[in-house]
Amino acid sequence: MSCLISVLMGISFMSSILHFDAWLLGVCFFGLMLFAWWLGTYTRAMFKNENADKSSRIEDAGIALFALLLAFCFSGAANRYEDRKGYLREEAIAIGDFAATASMLDKEHSEKIRLELVKYVKSRLAFGKVHIDDPRMQEVTRDSRTSQDKIAAVLREIIHSKASPTLHTPLMNGFNGMTMTHDKALYGSMNQIADTIILLLVAFGMISSFMIGRLAADRKLSWLSLARISVYILLVTAVFTVTMDLEQPHRGMMRNSKAPLTDLLSSLEK
Repeated sequence: MSCLISVLMGISFMSSILHFDAWLLGVCFFGLMLFAWWLGTYTRAMFKNENADKSSRIEDAGIALFALLLAFCFSGAANRYEDRKGYLREEAIAIGDFAATASMLDKEHSEKIRLELVKYVKSRLAFGKVHIDDPRMQEVTRDSRTSQDKIAAVLREIIHSKASPTLHTPLMNGFNGMTMTHDKALYGSMNQIADTIILLLVAFGMISSFMIGRLAADRKLSWLSLARISVYILLVTAVFTVTMDLEQPHRGMMRNSKAPLTDLLSSLEK
């Protein structure tokens, strides 16, 4: 029960904005930046002095700060994506090592552990197919915990009966490694960029577009100026969308490959 409570608390602290698909967030970001640019061109008429079209260091610094923040967010998202790949690989290796150690036991105990590991790996594969904010995630996590408890019960029986005493330490080390990598993968999937940073990124994007619109060389809105700013906003939106997609391990298009767990399941079923 305490494990489930900790999982629910972890989900409650996750990003609320990232509950929406990355492409939808990208469309909204594109629209907001385009609106800010139009607003900047519209306010040009309010400035009558000769210095109205000259950029200041503050405006240049604002645009540069937006570029820095966008690069920082993309780098952080890419690093978290690579970390999740590493957690999955480590978990598959840990389960495989434990299965290899358990295969040295007598047939009765080794078969019990093998069958339970098959169920466990299937639940871990299901974990990657369910959105982290989906209510079904509680059931998937509960199935994994249940399999761990059943395996622990078999190990307890082995240790109490003093069967294969030389394997007790390797078995417990392998089991602890398996549960540890499970928790790293679980909470690693919940590690996302904060909503405050996303809102700050959107705000800086709108401010940069506003400044570009206010300082544009063309005094009248033309198709050429609209095309140029659209290309700029589209490029920025592409980086923003990819960043949001990287932060959604169970929802986005760029999901971690489940090949390590799939190969492990095939070997266990044999």
